[in-house]
Amino acid sequence: MLEYVYMNTTFTRTICIRLDVDGHEAILAATQRACNAAASWIASVCWEEHITNTNTAHHRVYGETRTRFGLGAQLAVCARAKAIEAIKAVKAKKRETCPQFGPRGSIRYDARTYRLMSLDRVSLNTLAGRVVCRLVLGERQHSMLVDPAWEIGGADLVWRRGVYFLHVTQSREGSEPSDPEGTLGVDLGIVALATDSDGQTFSGAQVTQVRTRYLKRRQALQQVGTKNAKRRLRQNAGKEARFQRDVNHCISKAVVRKAKDSCKALALEDLTGIRERVTVRHEQRALRHSWAFFQLRQFITYKAAWASVPLHLVDPRNTSRTCHACGHCEKANRKSQAEFVCKACGLAMNADHNAAINISRKQWAAVNQPMASSLRGEMQAPAF
Repeated sequence: MLEYVYMNTTFTRTICIRLDVDGHEAILAATQRACNAAASWIASVCWEEHITNTNTAHHRVYGETRTRFGLGAQLAVCARAKAIEAIKAVKAKKRETCPQFGPRGSIRYDARTYRLMSLDRVSLNTLAGRVVCRLVLGERQHSMLVDPAWEIGGADLVWRRGVYFLHVTQSREGSEPSDPEGTLGVDLGIVALATDSDGQTFSGAQVTQVRTRYLKRRQALQQVGTKNAKRRLRQNAGKEARFQRDVNHCISKAVVRKAKDSCKALALEDLTGIRERVTVRHEQRALRHSWAFFQLRQFITYKAAWASVPLHLVDPRNTSRTCHACGHCEKANRKSQAEFVCKACGLAMNADHNAAINISRKQWAAVNQPMASSLRGEMQAPAF
């Protein structure tokens, strides 16, 4: 299972590998508790003293972290790094709550605290010294792990539902985007999840059906409220999210592959803040706000970067109201969700297709290219 991130010209991927801990569960759990308790304490100290600089935080908490929590030198450093990163993330979102970590939170490992060994083994630093665990590798994971083109970085030890996973990061420099011979515009929507300027549509009918089924099932179980109902809710947790990721991955792969094969750039609407700007009826809120369009944009972004396809954001204003043939812009041009009829020239066509053509022709907005955020544990999916 792989996760890719594109930032500037550097690619980063995370390989999620299941671990056979071979009887080391107790010491790994104890190390988790100590590391997360240390990270929580460090976050509290730095939050109260308004410390966000890494070096300042290191001098403030390093010695006390080791004595208070019994951590080795590098584990203390990793706990500090985790806490400072969390504080910066919280402040970037303008939240006023100090980050805290549960006893089963992940453990950050750097090059000095873990080592990949031959024969599918990994050495991990713990409170009781080094322990060796077996990597349960699939064929795909093994081939990616030994690829010499990628440089191995740090790792996170993650506990999930009684199973340990090692999230190993790798990075490499990306190539410069190719010179396009045109632009493929992509319009995102609800009924049609994506429509490109060539007229290809990715329908959302099956998606709506599946999401409605999950919503009704979740509501029914929540109303029952029994122990078995809550157990079933836990069992079903994540199924809808995995379905959503799979659909978004399939759409983004097809869009990027088409742009690459036709030597075109990609143009997407900059929909930042669209939920705050658009009002919908109460009965439409679940349908309108539950699909992860930002996730789809993330997937298209890093797949485009991986394929060296330029991607740009455009101003979305009036793209669905403007006739691509004559340029007439009027709200009445959009007769319905699916139908566009120009009041000036009489052009009639699919409304999403018309919007996608306008997106492909619109001047590129002066906004930064979106970055695919590192959502570890959420964006694990096959490589492009």
